[in-house]
Amino acid sequence: MNVKNIVKSIPLLSILAVIVLLSLGAFTPLLSAQGNNILYIPFVESTAFQSLSTYNPNIFSGGLGGDFYGIVYAYSGVLNVSNGQMLPGLIVNWSFSPANWMQVWQNQTVNVTYTIRNDSGWADGTPVTAWDIAATCYVLDMYGAPPFANITVINNYTVVFSYPKGSESPYNMPFRLMCTVGLGEVAVIIPYNEWKPIINEIIGNWSALQSGKIPTKDFRSIIHSYKPTGSLAGDYNGPFYVAQITPSEIILDKNPYYYAANQIPFSQAVVYQYTSASTAEAALESGQISLDYSAVYSPPSSILTSLPSYYNIVRIPQPGGYALYYNLKDPLLDSVYVRQAIAYVLNRTAIALAGGIKYSPVNTPNGIPNFTYFQEFMTPAVSNLNHYNVNLSLAKVLLEKAGFTFSNGEWYAPNGSEFTLNIMVPFSPGPGVTNMMDIITNELTSFGIKTTYFVSTTTSTNHEMYDTGKGYDMVLQNWGGYFPGTVDWGLPLSYLGGYPFNVTQWNHLVTLPNGTTYNLTKLYQETSSPNSTQQLISANDQIAYAMNYFIPIIPLVKENAFFVYNSKDIVAPPANSWIYQEELYGIGGTALLQVGLSYSLFTPVSVTTTTTPPVTTTTTPPSTVTTTTSVPPTLLYSVIAVIIVVIVVAAVVLLLRRR
Repeated sequence: MNVKNIVKSIPLLSILAVIVLLSLGAFTPLLSAQGNNILYIPFVESTAFQSLSTYNPNIFSGGLGGDFYGIVYAYSGVLNVSNGQMLPGLIVNWSFSPANWMQVWQNQTVNVTYTIRNDSGWADGTPVTAWDIAATCYVLDMYGAPPFANITVINNYTVVFSYPKGSESPYNMPFRLMCTVGLGEVAVIIPYNEWKPIINEIIGNWSALQSGKIPTKDFRSIIHSYKPTGSLAGDYNGPFYVAQITPSEIILDKNPYYYAANQIPFSQAVVYQYTSASTAEAALESGQISLDYSAVYSPPSSILTSLPSYYNIVRIPQPGGYALYYNLKDPLLDSVYVRQAIAYVLNRTAIALAGGIKYSPVNTPNGIPNFTYFQEFMTPAVSNLNHYNVNLSLAKVLLEKAGFTFSNGEWYAPNGSEFTLNIMVPFSPGPGVTNMMDIITNELTSFGIKTTYFVSTTTSTNHEMYDTGKGYDMVLQNWGGYFPGTVDWGLPLSYLGGYPFNVTQWNHLVTLPNGTTYNLTKLYQETSSPNSTQQLISANDQIAYAMNYFIPIIPLVKENAFFVYNSKDIVAPPANSWIYQEELYGIGGTALLQVGLSYSLFTPVSVTTTTTPPVTTTTTPPSTVTTTTSVPPTLLYSVIAVIIVVIVVAAVVLLLRRR
């Protein structure tokens, strides 16, 4: 072949090149989709994750936890809040036994058999099995109190939970399904293969744990210090998994083994790490964010009202918000008169206004929230509870009744010491919370109770304070939530009331002025496993009355959730869609995201389709299986380009030979 022939061939090569470029047009949507089907999410934490090498996926030791349930972890099942029915997740079928369990549940063990789907996997290709459901529940049980359900894994896709007699009431089935099929609103977060040493140790001590001879808290430190040693992808079974970490971003790639991967049109989620609210706010205002939900970042009211018009904001009313928890180990706060006096000082309307449009004042502290799904519990007694409207004169009378004296604008305790309060805020407060804390401290200080607050974001330090009751007088914490079929007393009477943390340092016994003593632990159990509908209503009635009088916590404001999405990036249902009610379920609204993604209710403005590799299934306790590796798009395009070049060269050679 000579140079002259090659030069003559240039026009032909040009024509072929154009044909090749036109043929590559078929791949253009896939290429452009890499920039159009990515979720951009803000995440505000005081300390950013630095790298994959330093990252510990153990959610009890700093890994992505409740803020990302539903995104990186799959729910076993989700309660459809709009109709009280369960939406299958990893658990696709469930049944109760014996057949007459509704008649004999008070005297017999009730078994719930779960069938696990066989087409979903952890992001390393390991199938999700019944062993993972069991492992998750064993670990979560260490944050509760016995008796626990006994767990029997029949095979990789069948597991039986045997609940103690008297615990599985048929009188509030939505609540029961949420706690059984829905694993108490917690996603499947523990991969059995990665956590075998811990799970085996729990199982080996199961009898002692069930009897209380070994306290569950002994296992918490073991759980906290554990670091899974396998592939990082093997720790995530939800729509996405952690693929890369820099000090500014967490890259979440789509999990190709997630059962609904074909329905999820987003290939990736980029989580921007911000260590200050101001940088997150700037990103929102500049349009860099695709969606924002309450768990990862809750913008202040001023930002919500000033976002560009292409952001759609869905307001979701919630039966919960912020409350002040008293520390009853403080001898001054152990007096009910003192706690009531403080309640009469605080102006909840002013506090809510300081927080902004996200907040509204609580009408009746420790009453039953005025939501339609709680109306059956609004008995005459509950409807006439003490509202604790601001009454400084009555507050003065109550403090004097408790032996306090007022001098030179300040209150003094019966022992002559100055009455001061120090309030702990165990999280990084945004501007709205900061404004509310300023109002709280100013109102109490103006009344003569010198009050300050401090922020403590070190988990171990906070837990130590909760264990000892030292270092704080009050704590700003969450109250309320949504428990279908009953009122949600879980935070003050369970999670923050003793299992696992006793923030109030209180034994849950309340003696009323008429001499009646209520055991609120027992009443709380009745709300979850009532003998009748009437007992359920009565138990909620008595809890509300006792806590309204005894006031171990003061609910101050209701906090509305906001789901914010960028309409340039995302197509979402209208604000009146049932899907947004799922914010009431799960951790931080992440069940809403998982359902919305899995059912293709949230889609990118430009939608593309992906293919899901099949999940390999096994019939023995799970172990890592060989995965099918998808060809990266860039490599695929390179291979295609090489093939095309070879074809072009071959064609030219043939043409030249013919000459």
